[in-house]
Amino acid sequence: MARASRVFSDSGHADDTQQDVAALGTYLIRLCESAGWDCRIAEGPGLWKAAMLEQGGWVNPTFDPAKSLVDERNTASVVIRDAEAGFVACNALRLFVTESFKEVVRSGELFYGPNMRLLNGLPLILPETAADLSGRIGYSGGTLVSRRHRGKRLGLLTTRLVRLLAHRLYRADAHAGHIFQNRPSDPWPRNPYHFARCTPCLPSLEIPDRQEDYLLFLVDIGQAEFLAQVRRNLRKLVGEGDQTLDDLALLAP
Repeated sequence: MARASRVFSDSGHADDTQQDVAALGTYLIRLCESAGWDCRIAEGPGLWKAAMLEQGGWVNPTFDPAKSLVDERNTASVVIRDAEAGFVACNALRLFVTESFKEVVRSGELFYGPNMRLLNGLPLILPETAADLSGRIGYSGGTLVSRRHRGKRLGLLTTRLVRLLAHRLYRADAHAGHIFQNRPSDPWPRNPYHFARCTPCLPSLEIPDRQEDYLLFLVDIGQAEFLAQVRRNLRKLVGEGDQTLDDLALLAP
């Protein structure tokens, strides 16, 4: 069922890249523990879905076992709670194995599984020059932070954790996600959550149970870029000495 934080601390992965990933994951979990928080990691989407329902958040169908083909083999959850078990933040991870991530998105299977198949594919506007991801893609999403804890960069923390999990659990070849923006007049986001690229891909997406249309952006980072980022993060965190959650800016891109 659930895997505890030892997913980053066991000794079953001996190569340098896995050691770096384990070291950073362990460091981030200890930051949570130093604040008196419990960072819960589980294989499967159940822990994340329960937290989203508890908070009245939108349960993205791509992580919902009632609507997509997801289980403990291809999804994972990160949920942070305070000392009184109050909700702090959460995020989810899903593995896609594909020769073309663009086609996965266009087919509708990214947002709706076989039980909610779209009649028409999503009208993506990704430029022809945009690289198409292939192989084992760690797709993260379902980011939610408690209102009383916003402004602390916890979305960055949970996104980094699920990216580390994608390497630790799945040996992902690339990491991807989507960013929603409901104010068309705002500047387009640049490298949100320290992904390497942010590409507009859908001019209008209507999310069920919400009263707004959203701009949709695809974000991604390759595995070599991600591992270089992990090494930079570790050098910065160690070089600056003991850290707290207030120092998440040290997780530089």
